[in-house]
Amino acid sequence: MDRTLSTANIFTKYEQPENHFTNGLFSLLNLSTYAHPKFIASFLNAQLSLTPKEPIDNVRVLKEIDGHSDAELCGKDCCIWFETKIESGNLDHAQVRRHLRRLDSQAQRKKILVLLTPDDGKSHYIKKEFLSRYENVLHLGWKSVYHYLRKWSDSNPTETMFLELVREFLDVIRKRVFEQDIAGIIQTIQFGDISGVYADKYLREMKKGDWKQWRTPRQYKPLDGTGRKLMLYDKTREAITVEVEIEEVKETKEEKDYPWSNVFVRDKLLVLPHRGIRLSRIREIPGLEKFGKGQAPYRKLTQEQYQQLKENRSGANA
Repeated sequence: MDRTLSTANIFTKYEQPENHFTNGLFSLLNLSTYAHPKFIASFLNAQLSLTPKEPIDNVRVLKEIDGHSDAELCGKDCCIWFETKIESGNLDHAQVRRHLRRLDSQAQRKKILVLLTPDDGKSHYIKKEFLSRYENVLHLGWKSVYHYLRKWSDSNPTETMFLELVREFLDVIRKRVFEQDIAGIIQTIQFGDISGVYADKYLREMKKGDWKQWRTPRQYKPLDGTGRKLMLYDKTREAITVEVEIEEVKETKEEKDYPWSNVFVRDKLLVLPHRGIRLSRIREIPGLEKFGKGQAPYRKLTQEQYQQLKENRSGANA
């Protein structure tokens, strides 16, 4: 390990919270070369299906170094750069193209740019906007990193300083990971001729199966991912009345004011019984205390909040 080049340092402080997560992960990878020499190879294979022939001998955090990616893992035959984000839907095409141009000048035969973000790797946003558009680009989710480290720590019962540092890092990222683990959104219904949704008709139409998609004025990225849920909030009834799983989010431009379509998964539409999930019950959930008081068209739902809504749904008639 060329320690003069390595800036991965577990004690380094950064002004931006995003930089702490990057530094934490790559400091662990750096330390693993002493405690568990095969750790990096196992990490790359399990998380990215990468199997460098030569050992990784350079682990660097490049946060706050102008024009560079956020971190890198390099060996004699490969160079892997990482661009990290801790907010979903926050990747920058210009930044990705800039990294790829700089990466192309590296001497190693294999050159990869990894986008490390909280986004769902199976979403249209990641697959279509980035993975299909650029060569030598892979995606890695923070949630996947978290579960990999947790599984590794559980399978290594022998207490060591490195294992304790892994556990401490898991504690640091746990809250962030679950905050970014989006289940879907609650969409406030806009009734009228422009939307084509009418308070006295839509529930009956939903039950009949007349609705196959839900149109929105702009792309709702939180709905773009495996198993994401759309929950419809009816202001006239002061309740969530419909829940549906979204198959894909696509731009159709069939309607000027509502060019985006959220396509329903077949047989995954549920019109909630009785009076739905009442506003008073929604506001009992942490983070949703002020729901319905603002003008925002939708609210993101974490997996934890969604599970609590499902529990409230079962007791909605109480």
